[in-house]
Amino acid sequence: MGFDSRSGPLLRLDLMPADSKKTLETIATPIPDFGLLERAGWTNAEVIWEQIQEAGAECERAGDYAEASELWRGAWELARDHLPPGDLRVAASVANRAVAERRTGDAPLADRMLEEALALWDAGAEWVESLKPVARARSSTFHLRLQARHPGAYDRFPRERFRALAKEGRAVLAARRRRLPDESDRLGRWRRERPDGFNDRRRLLGAVLLIASDREPRRPR
Repeated sequence: MGFDSRSGPLLRLDLMPADSKKTLETIATPIPDFGLLERAGWTNAEVIWEQIQEAGAECERAGDYAEASELWRGAWELARDHLPPGDLRVAASVANRAVAERRTGDAPLADRMLEEALALWDAGAEWVESLKPVARARSSTFHLRLQARHPGAYDRFPRERFRALAKEGRAVLAARRRRLPDESDRLGRWRRERPDGFNDRRRLLGAVLLIASDREPRRPR
């Protein structure tokens, strides 16, 4: 892959075929303020992963499965090389590549990769527990007393939501394994719910909501 995961993309993106309709400008857009990523503990590779997966989802929605498959394969390579072990985005990348292989005719490989994706997802429980909720200021007397009486209460609720999201993502992977398409608009939900900032909730949402839907395009009536 032709980019530096810290300083930003180089002048080419090796995962893209020569005739790809997606260009460097639409897939690997550098973050203007890399210091913002660094302060948040993110790498540019993570942002590029999101961009590639989102572009793949757009192609899938439009029925351009060949292009989506190329993008999913590229995102899988990026995740393999640049994301940490246990990160659920690696499992999502394996699942999306599995959908790509199924679309291009290699059903046995797709089935094996979906089993791998589920195993990776299950192995990522420790990663989910390591995610940090977004800190919020609590200044009222009520909140301060609650925090004093029940230490960790404010962390517990976001962590429960993290676990619920991870459970949702596993259910989506299991549906892909059973060849059940997803009729919900996961791409639209990603765009609505994605945090503006770079935090752990965004990491988890990307893993859950950028899994390929594996559905046929809706035909106009």
